Amino acid sequence: MRIFERLVCKQELSHVLKHEIGPDQFAYMEGRSTSMALIKCQHHWLDWLDKDADFVRVLSFDFSKSFDSVSHRVLCDKLKSNDINPYIINWGISFLCDRQQRVVVDGVVTKFLSINRGVPQGTVLGPTLFSFMVNDIKPVNTSSLLIKYADDITVSVPIKSCPGKIDPAHQEVCSIKLWADDNKMTLNFKKTFEMVVRGKTWKTPLGDIVGIARKKELKLLGVTFNEDPCNWDTQFEVCKYFGYSFSELTVLFDSLIMSLFLYALEVWTCAHHGKYIAQIDKFCRRALRYGYTSKYTPMTSYIVLGDRQLWNNIKIDAAYPLNDLLPPQR
Repeated sequence: MRIFERLVCKQELSHVLKHEIGPDQFAYMEGRSTSMALIKCQHHWLDWLDKDADFVRVLSFDFSKSFDSVSHRVLCDKLKSNDINPYIINWGISFLCDRQQRVVVDGVVTKFLSINRGVPQGTVLGPTLFSFMVNDIKPVNTSSLLIKYADDITVSVPIKSCPGKIDPAHQEVCSIKLWADDNKMTLNFKKTFEMVVRGKTWKTPLGDIVGIARKKELKLLGVTFNEDPCNWDTQFEVCKYFGYSFSELTVLFDSLIMSLFLYALEVWTCAHHGKYIAQIDKFCRRALRYGYTSKYTPMTSYIVLGDRQLWNNIKIDAAYPLNDLLPPQR
């Protein structure tokens, strides 16, 4: 079955995904990654703050059991609205329908029950189907930025403090709520948060959005951002966050520590060199001195290599997901 799913995805759905799934979806798409999604967010935040925005409201939405609660009827209707071979649509409907499940607890087995919800996880087709499900989530305002990574939905809204001006962030929240209701999905407000990114302003940010908790730090796709875009303290407290002692960290250095430092490198290396980058170099040199790693490479080398590779990818491919961040060619 998996082989047949792969054939269907490659031969029948790959071109549809490329043309029908919006550029705001960074999961399950060839050539896109979490780092690209984060770079796009960070670029717009800093660009807005450099211009006339006083704040950026960043809203991170969470759906309760998102993959398990997808309505088969709603999803099938969305598949029919895309330019997909009708035979493949019928096969996809058959793939979803007439599924049954049961529960086994302490040897007690329940009866099989038919289900009409859920995208089968662990399948090849599941991620593709979910991409079609959330594809029509769009921002209300053209000035807002919406980024999707599977079921992780992040909306960023630039805010200019003006008396009597309507806050566009409320419109975006209402739009997501309306989409959830129409598509029979449930927002989990216990895991939906807001962070207000501050520019060089002493103005008081706008009030909270009802039902959404505001945090000074927000973890997006594995990277912890602060309301102060220059503050990366929490992201760099790797040792403290994971609860390892120094002896444990040094033993696991090559397999675990460097992967944490190098993840989403292009996003956080704008951090202050003396305060952050130099600390990592000091830590790596100590590991080398104690014999827990066979090589030492300065972080600046990784940074230059990563930036150069990213730049070359953007420059040579007009369809690259981050190509639209470049200024107009002179």
